[in-house]
Amino acid sequence: MTRPYCIFCILLVISFNPLTAVATDAPTKEDTTFIFETKPVWEVGLGAGYFNGNDYPGSKDPNVAQFALPFFIYRSKIFRVGGGGVGAVAVEEPRLKLDVSFGGSLNAESEPDSVRAGLPDLDLLFEFGPRLQYTLFNSVSSSGSRSRLNWDSKVRAVVRTDFKGLSAQGFVFGTGLAYTKRGIATDKIDLILNTDITFGDQRYNDYFYSVPTEFVTEQRASYKAKAGFVESRVFLGLAFRPVETLRIFTGVAAFSYANSANENSPLFETTNSVQYAVGVVWTAFKSARTIDVYESN
Repeated sequence: MTRPYCIFCILLVISFNPLTAVATDAPTKEDTTFIFETKPVWEVGLGAGYFNGNDYPGSKDPNVAQFALPFFIYRSKIFRVGGGGVGAVAVEEPRLKLDVSFGGSLNAESEPDSVRAGLPDLDLLFEFGPRLQYTLFNSVSSSGSRSRLNWDSKVRAVVRTDFKGLSAQGFVFGTGLAYTKRGIATDKIDLILNTDITFGDQRYNDYFYSVPTEFVTEQRASYKAKAGFVESRVFLGLAFRPVETLRIFTGVAAFSYANSANENSPLFETTNSVQYAVGVVWTAFKSARTIDVYESN
């Protein structure tokens, strides 16, 4: 289903935002792997892009979105907005970070010719919860490019909304590796490579895969979803900064749903999919006041 989306822009702007530094004590002069920088306390701008994916894990129904929305970044010693999280930082060390992360998925209509025909539409899902990151390595090459590998684990509460109200929809757990190489070919291009797996509790999986008795048809049997494995993902992205205030990004993700806890659901259609996104982030204004930070990823 093709339609414009704005809220989803928040997720992509946070995910791809290059300004992921956090205030802390300055590294020692001998520590060249964590670069001490001076950044504006706040920045505002616009983000826009295009997303092509599917309605939910294991679905064949396409979900295409265009979005545009202002964004805001704020930095202080104990609180930040942007760079993959919003909220207080509980632990912030050169190699270890504990903070709050966000995610979500798009809403989708149950099309008449789809396996969800006659079922309620899927609402937009918003996820939030604690995230633990540990840096496995962080190095600077002789050419000046920077490489970093993080182990990343998160637990998120899931809330769904139809923009009229909110309802709890369980929990998801994810863990994986995130690799970033800054300055490939030129100092204006960054490479992002992530791989992770996701598990959902019964309430989360129920939202996508259960078929209540009242929605049973000749082609669709009753089904009760189970907690367990949802998907694995490999993501490859590039970010390009032609000028200081402009960042262009593109990425493609390959998903595997093989051995899903709910592959026997009549709503489960495929064991793999490929999704992609392109976008742009423009910083319009920033504060004259600055803060000393180190590069956290």
